[in-house]
Amino acid sequence: MASPAAINEVESILNQLWNTILDHLTFRDLAGRRQPRAYTVLAGLILSMLLLGGGIALANQRLLRQEVHAAPLSVELPTQTAVPTPSPSKVPTPMGCPTDAGDWTLVPSYVSETYQIIQPACVYQGLERTVAWALAVREGYSRAEATRELGFARMPMRALQEVQIPAEAGPLAVPVSFIPTNPYFTEWRLTNEGKPAVAYGLRGCFRTSNVVGNRLNTWGGDYPVVCLVAEDAVNTKIVYSLFNHVYTAPAVPMRSFLLFGYLGGGEWVWLGTQTDPWQPITDLHANARDRLTMAGLYDSRPWDADWLQDTYGLILQPPPQGWQDMTSEYEKQTILDGLTDDTDGGQP
Repeated sequence: MASPAAINEVESILNQLWNTILDHLTFRDLAGRRQPRAYTVLAGLILSMLLLGGGIALANQRLLRQEVHAAPLSVELPTQTAVPTPSPSKVPTPMGCPTDAGDWTLVPSYVSETYQIIQPACVYQGLERTVAWALAVREGYSRAEATRELGFARMPMRALQEVQIPAEAGPLAVPVSFIPTNPYFTEWRLTNEGKPAVAYGLRGCFRTSNVVGNRLNTWGGDYPVVCLVAEDAVNTKIVYSLFNHVYTAPAVPMRSFLLFGYLGGGEWVWLGTQTDPWQPITDLHANARDRLTMAGLYDSRPWDADWLQDTYGLILQPPPQGWQDMTSEYEKQTILDGLTDDTDGGQP
């Protein structure tokens, strides 16, 4: 057992240590009372904040453990849309993607209340296949070849004279034009170097019905939803071919607007091209940027020759040998006569 002298010595050392600590942390004011030094106050505040943060973290962990053990949560992982294979017969319809237009949600974009975004975006896969058909017939596939290569039972187009689109005063009948429907007719939209020069970009969609009072007013005929697609044709040449007759015409880069109607069951058809407006393209880079920006805005992407090859395995068909010099008016008239005499109803 320690002696009383040793105990007193230890107590004296501890008291000196305590006084030294107090002298560092506090000071005596004029009245002789101890006051905390500034850095002591600051250190105390920091320590308090750390303790408070640790307490909140521990409380959150405890609540989280209680929630996890109370009932398992259903976690839905985002699925990645499969890239279609080159064979159109194997192009899948996304599982779980609604084919009833009534189950779709159309929401306005920040640039348009009329031309809207379809959700879910998987709906666009059906539209893309019909756009691919329109692009293929610009790249040297006859109407019959494009129909067969993309797995359609018949040409995905309906030659109408006008299409109803929404306007402030109500539905507006817009005149549309159409490409020749002869199944053997072939054309190329090319640059001077013979490169493909057509691309498409989605500009929004709309329902062909509205609510007037308590009544649903339907004005779109067989197409509950219609989409507007910009066609940017920056070609400087158009090559036409029918039954070994070939004619090449000059062209000016131009933007036009195509309308596609939803038939149901995931199928879309091309309803025609608006006769107005047609917009000259003077800046190719600005035009490409606009197409990319707008397509992204509508949960879509630009559709061009690279996309057609990557998605469906369709490449530019070789134009006829010596196409640059095929400018005979006789060939032109022979092709026009052949298209005028077409009486097969436009289906292969």
